[in-house]
Amino acid sequence: MLAVLALPQGLLGQRTIVGNRLVSPALPKATLEIAAELRYAGTQTFDLYGVATAEQHLFVALDGDRITRLLWVQFEGYHDSNSNTYNYRDSTLTHSGQTWHRRINAVRVPETESRPQSDGARVRAFLRSKGWTLGPDILSERLVWLLDSPARNELMVIYMEDLAEQGYAAADLNEGGKGRAFWPGVAQTFHERALASFKVTGARP
Repeated sequence: MLAVLALPQGLLGQRTIVGNRLVSPALPKATLEIAAELRYAGTQTFDLYGVATAEQHLFVALDGDRITRLLWVQFEGYHDSNSNTYNYRDSTLTHSGQTWHRRINAVRVPETESRPQSDGARVRAFLRSKGWTLGPDILSERLVWLLDSPARNELMVIYMEDLAEQGYAAADLNEGGKGRAFWPGVAQTFHERALASFKVTGARP
């Protein structure tokens, strides 16, 4: 499968999908190698809240029409018309030789969209357009690599799994839930699978 995207303002160059390799010639200049068990689902590029451009690429594992695993890759950059910068306070880790801001959660997929123009709402709409279902309860890990200084461009990778695969609901694992004591172990093994779902090679400034 080969798809070439011409990007609007805010992001340079174009990204190309060849099988499970996502090649980016700029911001960052790198290749993302995606785990073989995740299949490419498609892409969309859009203006995000009038201040940034977002280019999304989605990879899925399916059980019928149910998504069991999802990898959401998003290249995002602010428009030249503003001076905004990205600012994260999450913990950081090193993966594929790069520093990533990390956040992990057990969450319930919203039934209605309070912000239909958000990047998350657009992902969910894209998945619904394919006839696929996500959740209702999922594990999610967001990893963000800030690509420049000041931080005007980022690569965000979000890995998700259906919690039903492990017999939990999100409420079980959150504060006060009946399975909260199991959260550290669940989160750690999920984190390991998240990191195994992709790697970055050939990264250059």
